[in-house]
This record gives sequence, structure tokens and C-alpha cells, in this order.
Amino acid sequence: MTSLTLTEPDPHPFVPGPWRAQWIWSAAEPPAGQARRTVAFRRVVSLTEVPAHVPTRICADSRYVLWVNGREVVRGPARIHPRRRRYDVVDLASYLQPGENVVAALACFYGRPVAWWMPAATLTSQVRAGAFLLEADLGPDGWLVTDNEWRARLLAGWDEAPALGGVSGRGIELVDLRALPQTWTDLDFADDEWDRARTISGSGFGESGRPEPPNYPHGPYGARPASYPGSTSVELKEAEGVFRAERVVAGTLVVDLEGPAGAEVALTCAEFVGGDHDSSHGEPMGCTLTLAGGRRQYETFDLYGLREVHVSAPPGVTVHGVRVNERLYPVTGEAGFACSDPQLDTIWAVGRRTVSLCSHDAYVDCPTREQRAWTGDAVVHQMVDLTTNGDWRLARWHPMMAAEPGPDGMLPMAVAGDAEALDIAIIPDWALHWVHSVANLWRYLGDVAEVRRLLPVVEGVLRWFEPFIGSDGLLTDVVGWVLIDWASIYTQGNCAALNGLFGRALLEFAAMAEWAGDGGRAEWASQLHQGLVDGFEVLWDPDRRLYVDSAVGGVRRPMTSQHAQATAMLGELAPRHRWPRLVEVLTDESVMVHATFNVPNGEATPNLGVPAGGPHMREGYPEPWWDTEHLVIRAQPFFRYVIHDALAAAGRADLIPALCLDWNIALERCPTSWTETWFGGTVSHGWSSTPTRDLMVYVLGVQPDQPGFAVARIDPHLGYLDWAEGMVPCPAGLIEVRVEPGVLTVTSPIPFRHGPTEYAAGTHKITL
Repeated sequence: MTSLTLTEPDPHPFVPGPWRAQWIWSAAEPPAGQARRTVAFRRVVSLTEVPAHVPTRICADSRYVLWVNGREVVRGPARIHPRRRRYDVVDLASYLQPGENVVAALACFYGRPVAWWMPAATLTSQVRAGAFLLEADLGPDGWLVTDNEWRARLLAGWDEAPALGGVSGRGIELVDLRALPQTWTDLDFADDEWDRARTISGSGFGESGRPEPPNYPHGPYGARPASYPGSTSVELKEAEGVFRAERVVAGTLVVDLEGPAGAEVALTCAEFVGGDHDSSHGEPMGCTLTLAGGRRQYETFDLYGLREVHVSAPPGVTVHGVRVNERLYPVTGEAGFACSDPQLDTIWAVGRRTVSLCSHDAYVDCPTREQRAWTGDAVVHQMVDLTTNGDWRLARWHPMMAAEPGPDGMLPMAVAGDAEALDIAIIPDWALHWVHSVANLWRYLGDVAEVRRLLPVVEGVLRWFEPFIGSDGLLTDVVGWVLIDWASIYTQGNCAALNGLFGRALLEFAAMAEWAGDGGRAEWASQLHQGLVDGFEVLWDPDRRLYVDSAVGGVRRPMTSQHAQATAMLGELAPRHRWPRLVEVLTDESVMVHATFNVPNGEATPNLGVPAGGPHMREGYPEPWWDTEHLVIRAQPFFRYVIHDALAAAGRADLIPALCLDWNIALERCPTSWTETWFGGTVSHGWSSTPTRDLMVYVLGVQPDQPGFAVARIDPHLGYLDWAEGMVPCPAGLIEVRVEPGVLTVTSPIPFRHGPTEYAAGTHKITL
């Protein structure tokens, strides 16, 4: 039975200290006003023999693609704050041959913050306008390093159109193929007219400076800690001038074109079939190519998520084909789920696919519109990976990558990109979802050193909230964008959902601190939590017997939601004797209403097709249009993970299988990946994939019983199902479970508990 992939990539000989390689870039200056710059590099190296291993590390500011002897090797580096940069490690042995070899790289400097990259803050370093770096241990033939022996060419016409100020923050990728012949990665390509690369110094204030890293503030400081995205070719089928995929795909565009030199061809990506053929969510997104004459195949530098590609070409240009090289984080192992209801099998698979679409070098919200690494969204992606993927490295790395607090302790709303660089806003509750992702690592991995590294960041997040705690013990009028959900949740004054999420975070911090041997901090969090419990009573409506969404000045407002009831339980702010009533409120379909501030005058019915967000983000909340005394706001897909966790905490996990059928309505909008909200938004949003986790954790019932999965807990809940079976990953391998009425069959590589009984590793047939 194969164990999980938990550790960093294969060991390598690179140790802390100065590199042998030097930062290099082009000596040519870009045209005035050009922000994005792309440089092609080449180096011919001769080997007497090819060693068994050629460990190589590579980095760039901002991005690179590496080829050896015409074969693509790797793209990188992974997104990260520039002061915490990581390098990529690969083995070039299988790409090399005795005799002459050519190593080629394309390096891009974005010049301005984009969704997946942010610039370093530096005044004196030359490594601030594009840089590339590589060193490879060639064994007896010494080291291959970047220096001024490399050839370099700044590519004229490789730029980006100005961003239009939309949500994506992207401009159209501009590529002039006349600047770079198709054969440039071949060994026999003549690069005599190319300039020698320029070595550049990473000097900082007070540093003498050297061209070898590490240099302030650029690092690099350590190896990439997660797997590299794979590449799967997906051919797009042409229909009426549109190239279409069978489902949403995400990766680099590859286009095969033929036409006269100077002809311009525009490729525009669209997420929806038959929708706006010129944009994705109202914004142009794609690439414009200037042809070099003749036939040429080109693969984009950037990644795109799409369902269709619309090609606009002048007369005389032939488009021979378009495909996408999907570049998604790998899913390994044999985890799976099946049950007596094929609907749930489909829902499980769609959720797994959607998280894959949103798993690149980080967990992103969606591949089609943004590709930002949002701090809170990723908690669902992570939980799906922990329960369905044999490679846990991204689930482990993303919370570490996102641990980038500001001086006040609060996390950025999205990390390692334009949102963090420009400090657009904070989403306080997103930081609390991040705390839950740290708690997930604690439960599933149980790594004391890792938890201790993250606990100070968790504490900083929690202490950020302290000044907002009033004399009643509750958070009051917390600043920032208190999102909660795309549903109509009023957050002024004392917000029930925010206080509930804060309560959950305090409990999780206290448990982790106690486990890590820090009783003092655990006591501090417990005392804050008790204050929340005491103050939360102001939100209880005794007549309706439920919690309202908010209270202002000690006066309850009438609006209420699933969110308030669920977080009251998960944060353990509601007394236990009320929990059965809160379960009733959560599951009473007769009182549920679809409401979002983005549709201010009526019900936001499923598949309405409107985008998420809305004017209220700038103008404030509109007045409610629904019967606030009797109706309860329904949670959108993201927040449903909180709803389901609350039901399980209340002992009603048996309700979850039927609740997962709610996702059937979303299949009408897109049968292969999940919608962002019930009413609209993208159809490739990983945060909507909660059922995939639920079917493993609550239906099959497999969870860690102790931190690190030393012992599992298996408590299945079939609900309305006749049977269910599946395989769930744990660090020691796969836990196989089959549940039927009255019988539980388990094959486990580790001990597990069912009810009060502990069972040894092995196969057991248990009477329920």
C-alpha cells in the first residue's frame, strides 16, 4: 500500500550560502514605458559523459520556462512573497547527452503586480527589473552556471496590453514571433548575433553587492516544497470558428498558425459556451500574436482557464489547430468514492475535478477569471486534497505560503500577488478560515515543528481582533471587508458569523497551543472565548428561538441566516441545549431564501447567471427585500462547509448525504465543474467542492482521531444511502471502507477507533 507524499522533493546537494551561479539578464534596454519584458537565454555545454544525476536549481524574477535539447523541462518559480522566495530543483540527467547540449530559457519580468506575482521592494538592487538564475552539477564536467557566457536576447514586441481595471488585473499577452525563430531551442541554432548576457548585482543598502544570491531582498532561500504541475494535452475542437473544449480546462494555449509576416491574430478565452465571444466575465483575456511568416506553433507563457478560444485572424491566415496543455497540480494514489446513488458519485467527481482546476503553484480561486491565491478560499481546496489526494504537499504548503502577516498581524486577503502588493483590502474572516487550514494540518499531519512555526502567525491574527472586543466580550464593528459569504449577511455592529468564526479559531488555537506545550497561550485564548460566550446571548432571539445576524448598539436586527446558527455551534458560543433547535433552523427548507446583495430587489434563484460581488462593496448594504421575521438566508456553496461541519458537531452527520444533493442544481449550469455561487459567477470555483470532502469524512466517516493520523476514527453515516465505499488517504497509505446497513468493513494500515472500541491495523468486519 503506497504511503502519502508528504515531504519536499528528492534530496539535492544545495546548501545555504552563496550560489555558484550569477543573476543574468539582457544588456539591451526595453522601449520606454514597456513594463513586461521577456528575454531568451541560450548556453551550449559539452559533456564527456552524462552523470546518473544532474541536480539543478533555477529561479527567476518573475517567471521562466526551461528547455534542454529542445525538450521542455520545467516552468516556475512557484508564487511566494519575494522576501521568502523559493527555487526549483530538477534533475537534468534524462535530458542531456554525451557531447554538445543546448540549455535554453525564456524568462519574463512582469514589471507590475499581477494576480500571481508581486515585485520586491528595493531601491539599489539591479535584480529589480528582470533576472534569471541556474546552476547544475554536471559531475566530472564541473558546474553549469548562469554568467556572461550565456547568450541573451530581449524580445521586441513581447509585452502586455494595459490591464482594463477589471477583476482579473490582466492585460492581453502580446507576442511578436518575428523576434524569436521557432528553432531557437535547437542545438544547431545560430545565436552569434545575440548579445552576451549581463550579470547583475543584487546589492542592497549597506551591502557591497554581488551577482550571486542570496541578496536582499531576493533570496532564494530554499527549495520548492510542493510538486510541480503536470502537463496534459487537450485538443480543442473547431465549430463555427470557435475552438471548444468538452469541459473547462486550465493551462497554456498552443496554437498552430500559418500566414504572412506581420499579420496579427487574436486569441480570446471564454469560460462559457455561446456566451460573450470577446471576453471572460466582461474582460478580454488571451493573447495577440504577430506572425513571422510561414507556419508556426506557439505556446503561451501565461496560463489561461477556458471553455472556448475565439480566434480572430485576417485573410490569408490559416489556423491549423488549437490545444491546451493543462498544467494542474497532480492527483496521486487511488482514493475514490462510490455509493448507491449515482448522483453523489457524480458530485464527488465534479468536486475533485474543480479543485484540480484550481490547483496550480498554489490554490487559486478560479483559473478563468483571476488565478489569485485567496487566503480563505483555499481551506476547501485543502480539505479536498487531504481526503482525496495522495500528494499532500500543496495542502501543506499553501497555509505556509499564506502566512504573510502585516505589521498588525492581519493576513492579506490574497497572497503573493497584486492584492498583497497593492494592499487593496483585508478580509478579516478569511484569516479565520486560514486558521482552520492550520488546524487541519495539525489534525492530519501532526508535525510539532510545523505547528510551532505557524502558531505565532495564528496568534497574531487573533490578537488583531482584540481591539474590536467590546465590554460585552463580542467583536464589534470590525474594519475591512467582512465578507462572510456572497449571501446577504449584514455584519454591522456585533456580527454573529464573524464572532462564531472567531470563537472557532480561538478554540483551535487553544487546542494546538496546548498540544504543542504552550499552556499559557492556550489559557489566553480560552479566556477570550469565554467572553464571547457571555456576550453572544445578545444575538439570541427568544421568540423565534434562533440567532440573528447582527446587533447594533445592543439591539438585535431581524435578519437571520444559516451562517449565524452554524457558527454559533462551531464556535461553541451557543449552549448545547439549543443545538437541536439550531439544527432545525439549518435544515428547514420551507423558510430558506436565496438572497445576495448583488441582486438587491428579489430572489437570487439558482443559475440566474449574474456575477458575484456587487455595488454594495462600495456603496453599503441595501435594505432587505425579504420577510426578515420569517425567512432565513441560505448559505452559498463556499460557506456550506461550515454548515455541514456544524451539523456533524451537533451529531447530525446523517443529514449530510441528502444535503449534498443540493449541488445537483449546479450541474444544470455546468456538469463538469462547480459554480462560484448558486446564482452565478464562474463555473470553475474550487471553494464550492465541499461535498467531495464530506463524502469521505462524514459518509465514509474517516478522520484523524489523533493529530498526525497515528490513529484514525471511522464513524460512517449513510443517511438515505443503501451503501457506500471508498478509499481515503492517510500518511501510512489508504484506508478502505465499505458501509452497508448493519455492517462496516475496514481495511486500514493504521489502528482506528469506531465508537468506543479501538481496532488494530488490518481488516475488520464490524457489526453496526
